[in-house]
Amino acid sequence: MNAITITFRYHPGEYLRAFNAHQRQRMRIGPDGAFSLVVLAGGLAAFYFGGTKYFWLGIAFSAIGLAYPVLSAIMLFVLPRLLMFESVMLRSEFQMTFSHDGIRMRTESLDSRIDWSFYKSATVVRDFYLLYWGRHEFTAIPKRAFENAAHIQAFDAVLGAHVPKVERKM
Repeated sequence: MNAITITFRYHPGEYLRAFNAHQRQRMRIGPDGAFSLVVLAGGLAAFYFGGTKYFWLGIAFSAIGLAYPVLSAIMLFVLPRLLMFESVMLRSEFQMTFSHDGIRMRTESLDSRIDWSFYKSATVVRDFYLLYWGRHEFTAIPKRAFENAAHIQAFDAVLGAHVPKVERKM
């Protein structure tokens, strides 16, 4: 297999979509949302049925029940925008070359070689490959950067051969 080279620059909002895809894969929206609703309902019931006797219990349960939706909104909408504004590198043009020997990444201010063992897992979502080197640290590669389906298939083969855990969440 020859090396696969892609060149891309993130479109406005594209890295935000990749970050949100990462967040949706890592968050337990169903179970945590159900717990939040139950606790919030308990707080509202304490207000309604308990009167002044359970006022503070109602406040506590309501606050706990509202904490999850507020934190989720911060994680999905506020944090990604802060990260995007801080990172000059995300506005650079990327050139990445993938081969069985490793990955070569170049930007205007970076020229590095990354061994495949650096990446512990990968998640393939609709528009991106998310290559994880830590629990929350990842490299987002837009699928649109590949020239054709053959390049994507070749990249999938290299990825599967070198990254121990590849999940597909289309």
